[in-house]
Parts: sequence; C-alpha cells; structure tokens
Amino acid sequence: MFKQARFITHGRWQRILVAAICIALASQVNFQTYTPGFILAFSPLIMPIFLYYNGDLNPIELMLAIAFASPIFRGIQLFITHDGSRYQITMLILAEIAFYLCYGAIYYLLYWRRGQRTNSSFFLTIVVCDYLSNLLEVGLLTGFNHYSYQIFQLLFVAALVRSVLACLLAFLYHYFTLLMRQESHEQRYYNFIWIAASVKSEVYFMQKNISEIENVMKNAYLLNQHLQDNQSSTDDDRSTALNIARDVHEIKKDYQNVIRGLGDYFSDDSDANMQLADILKVVTGYIRETIKNKHQDIVIEVHNQVDIVIPNHYYLVSIISNLIFNSVDALKDRPNGKISLTIADGTKNLIVSVSDNGTGMDADTQAMIFQPGFTTKFNENTGDVYRGIGLSHVKIIVAEQFGGTISVQSLPGKGTNFQVTLDKQRLTQEANA
Repeated sequence: MFKQARFITHGRWQRILVAAICIALASQVNFQTYTPGFILAFSPLIMPIFLYYNGDLNPIELMLAIAFASPIFRGIQLFITHDGSRYQITMLILAEIAFYLCYGAIYYLLYWRRGQRTNSSFFLTIVVCDYLSNLLEVGLLTGFNHYSYQIFQLLFVAALVRSVLACLLAFLYHYFTLLMRQESHEQRYYNFIWIAASVKSEVYFMQKNISEIENVMKNAYLLNQHLQDNQSSTDDDRSTALNIARDVHEIKKDYQNVIRGLGDYFSDDSDANMQLADILKVVTGYIRETIKNKHQDIVIEVHNQVDIVIPNHYYLVSIISNLIFNSVDALKDRPNGKISLTIADGTKNLIVSVSDNGTGMDADTQAMIFQPGFTTKFNENTGDVYRGIGLSHVKIIVAEQFGGTISVQSLPGKGTNFQVTLDKQRLTQEANA
C-alpha cells in the first residue's frame, strides 16, 4: 500500500482526540434495527478513513478514546431524554464500548501488526472488524440468544456496504493527492528543463567564445614579442603586453572550468529524449505563467500535428522560447494580444512559425535583428540592455545544431512572423541512432 498522507498534521494525542470527537458526532447519524438499542451508525464509515490516514497510531489507543467518547456521549443523551431505564442505558453503553474495543483489537491483530500492508488487506480487515464487532454488540444486547440467519445476513451486508464506501472515500482521496503531487513534480521537472535550456545555450556560446579569448591571448603574446624586437619600446610596454596575455590566460582557465562543470552536469549523455508535444508544453506553460504574473492581455495558440522525439530538446526550447518572448515584448501594452505557434511537417524539414499581432518592425530593423550585439530591449530608466541569448544566437543554434534557417516578415503596426526551418534528420538523429 502507498504511504498515506495525513488529514491532520498535529501530534499523536491531538489526532486521537479529533478522531474521537468526530466519530462520536458521526455515531448520532443512525437507525434502529433488529433489537431495541442496537443501531447501525455512520461512525463505522468514518473510522476506517481515520485508521487509513493515521497508520502510525496504535489502533487500540485510538479505539480506547473512541470507546470512551462515543458511548458516553450517546449515554448522556439517553439519560437526558429518559429513553430507557438506567440498566438498559448502561447495557447500551457497555455494548457500544465492546464494539469499538473489539474493532480495534481485530484491526490490530489482522492488519496493523503486519509488516506488509496493502489496500486489499485493509479492505478485508475492516469488513471483518465491522462484521464481528456488530455480532458481539448484538450478542451483548440479546444475551447471546435469538441469533438468526437473517441477522448474520444483515450485519454482513451492513459491514460490506460501509467498508466499500469507506475504502472508496479513502482510496479516492489518496489517489487524488497522488495526482496533485505528480502534477507538482511534473511542473518542477518542466521548470528544470526550462532552466537547463537557458544554461545549456549559455554554455554553448561560452564554448564558442573560447576561440575569441584564445585570439586575444595570442595577439597579446605577439604584441609582447613585437615589443621585444622593437628597440624603441619600453620595459613597461613589454610588461603590460605580457600581463594582458597572462590575465587573458587566467580568464580562459576560469571560463573552461565553468564550462566543464556546467557541461558535465548538462551533458548530452544524460539528456532524456522528449516528445515535441512535451517541449511545446514546457515552453508555452512557462511563458503563459510569466504573462499571467505581468497581467498582460495575451493569448498563446499552439497548432501542432507533428509527433517526433527530439534528443537536443534544450536547444529547441531556447529557439522557440526566444521567438515567443520576442512576440510578448512586441505586444507590450497592446490589448487583445495574440501569439500563434505553428509546427508543420515539411517532409524533410520541420517548420516552426511564431507570429503575433504586435507592433511589427520596419525594414531597417528587420535587416539588423540577426546581427550580433543588436537589440531593441533595454531599461528606459537605467539604460541597461536586457540580455537573453538573442536572435543572433538563435540563428547560430538553428544553423549549427539543426542545419536550418530562420527568416522574418513584419509590417509596422500589423505584426511579425518568424519562420524557422529545421532539418528533421538532424533533429532526430540521436534518437534514431
């Protein structure tokens, strides 16, 4: 049986007290049957639920508390209403106490002491507990006389019905909490995928920047060599060039350590393949949450009829998310914003289109957006440039990782459409290998 969650997270005796009070109140919902004083109450429907979700509590201790609370509560009502003689009321109280003690003892012996606990054994146990405890209560009220086949039938049917209902309530709530927990874990996993995609894209471009760093270091050494050969240069000039080369070399080593650490953690060997539909769910789910937090009036529509498995999903997450975030920025302060993400099958290619009804771009901006360093995003108050991987980097990932192309069509005031064409073989080659 799965480990149960608790309804109540207080201490042991607090939970026992709550159970005793609730079951005492539930026992007031009842009807008379078979013999005067014997009732079929609602409480045996509640008890199994408490037992199921408080498996750490000794059932004998729990039943002792219930056996004190419920019969005494009922007895007080009977004394106040003068519903029977003192002897009869006392017998009713003792019989009800016996019911709860018998229930707890049988549950303890048949189920609670067992090392292996399953849902099926729990159900069978509470049926037996309910049935035998009711037989004992009827026997005490009738002096163990006048048993009939009908009473055995009645008590067994009552025990079965109450046990089925109790287990349905307990199991359904349990599986509902499992589903909620699974959904929470799934959301955390999707958030991890999102973060990993961002980190892996940064690592990818850090690796590319290593060659640039090496060029700076090489040029510094060449400058130092040139100054060594130049008689007119001073010692300070030569020392400065050499120090630049050494400093750049240290920067390169730090860069490589960071790349090695992040690269090992997000290595391709440890990446699990993802369905394209799940990738789109990760991207759109995160962006919709971001839009919701910013209170923007934007709707994201997804149209996808392609079902493929993609190994390098981190890079595809980066590509699609950057394009959609560009559309979100273009829809800032515009009412009824709409972003459409379309995935089409182009036989050998996968065609990804992201369109919006935002501000659009003029021809000069369209000619520059894929250039390194170009951006239209900055903080108007501080002048700081907002930093993502950028469209220039998106273009590099599209070309180098997936052998694809990216293009843009836009009209000022009408909207923008980005279209990315990716080679399907490059997308799926690791999955098919």
